[in-house]
Amino acid sequence: MKAYYVSVWDGGTEIRTSCDYNPETNDVTNIEQCEDVGDLDVLEEEYVYVLGGEKITDFTIDGEKI
Repeated sequence: MKAYYVSVWDGGTEIRTSCDYNPETNDVTNIEQCEDVGDLDVLEEEYVYVLGGEKITDFTIDGEKI
């Protein structure tokens, strides 16, 4: 299913890109790449946002546990 991969950086800068999410395996694939994100250093949080409002924090990316 289509979803968004969200990463939060440096005190709240949020980057949201499209991805595919498999609810049966909790695997995220095909994460859209960002071109220029500036000088972001510290990754504070990452999650998958599924259309309909569900925030998923326990997932894998291309089969690797996050």
